[in-house]
Amino acid sequence: MNTLWIGNGRLAQPDRIVNNGSLLVEDGRIAAVNEPCPAGVPSVDAAGGYILPGFIDLHVHGGGDADFMDATPEAFHEVAKAHCAHGTTALAATTMTCADSLLEEVIDAYLQAKTQPWSGAEILGLHLEGPFFSAASKGAQPVAEQRIPTRAMLEHILTHAQGQILRWDAAPELEGMEMFAQVMREHGVLCAIAHTNADADQAMQAFDWGFSHVTHFYNAISTFHKKKGIVHAGVVEATYLRDDVTIELISDGRHIPKESMQLAYRIKGADHIALITDAMRASCTCALHSILGPRIGGVPVIVKDDVAQLTDLSSYAGSVCTMDRALRVAHLQYGLPLQDVCRMLSLTPARLCGCQDRKGSLEKDKDADVVILSPGFEVRRVYVRGVLCHASEQTAKEQ
Repeated sequence: MNTLWIGNGRLAQPDRIVNNGSLLVEDGRIAAVNEPCPAGVPSVDAAGGYILPGFIDLHVHGGGDADFMDATPEAFHEVAKAHCAHGTTALAATTMTCADSLLEEVIDAYLQAKTQPWSGAEILGLHLEGPFFSAASKGAQPVAEQRIPTRAMLEHILTHAQGQILRWDAAPELEGMEMFAQVMREHGVLCAIAHTNADADQAMQAFDWGFSHVTHFYNAISTFHKKKGIVHAGVVEATYLRDDVTIELISDGRHIPKESMQLAYRIKGADHIALITDAMRASCTCALHSILGPRIGGVPVIVKDDVAQLTDLSSYAGSVCTMDRALRVAHLQYGLPLQDVCRMLSLTPARLCGCQDRKGSLEKDKDADVVILSPGFEVRRVYVRGVLCHASEQTAKEQ
């Protein structure tokens, strides 16, 4: 039996932070919480830092100079390893708007990667961002590949992915969106609004069809605006009025102002918000010039003011955020309570991915996905299913 005790830290549970908390890990799962270390069991000292559930990133494109759109198993492994060093223990591999042929190559690479030895964050499934978007809210998504859906195309991609698509994003004002939502329901895929210029009435209709999540809330979605001399509400206002709709927020300190995140937190609450990175390949690197999307044929970007941007600075192009940075921004800079930030980084994303029964919180019988951080919220150790996948240089020096 592979057994480990982790203690002497402030342990995050869904409803509180426990001082001098501890975990007993057996064979990759949590066997006990806040109990003394059994005799003879190896122990890890959190040294007064934090013991948190592993972070789950719902929306991440790349990192470590790799992007899922590179369509190779190696890219999937590299991104998982790079983000694991920053506390991410599970993620949804996010694609971007592209031709169906490239999307199939990405799916094939993921399916192949899953069969290989793994080290790093667990990839829970695929998140398809596009290609059914509004050109008016394209952000950094390529306009040439944006289009409307057909049932045949949707069924083909869903079948090709062998049940591995967790979520698919679309602009609800486009033609065919009621059918799109119906197909997503039939296949158990989370249906999300994204890159949209819809007004509030169109958003409300989409929610009734089955859209239940809003992608990178505040970014590339509509708010109140004037059209032909009349002011209309947008997706932001409609989302705030629907208690059944969840949102995600890019927590890099650049995409969303402090007051906007605080407002979202006050209205929606931690159980309806997932914090994400929307990270691209330059994340977890020092690169100042990079590529959004596939290395060949992708969109050139620059990293300026600690965020990825199109070279003409007309739009952000994903982020270079990591989940530990997301924690520090939300808690230290924006002042949100730590226990709620932990829920938004872990438990709410787990529920949206359908794996809350085994991930997202430090509770008995769940996977031992654990992040140990210093008192200043710097990552010291990361465990995925009880296996040490990352130890910081500082931790190594102290041993």
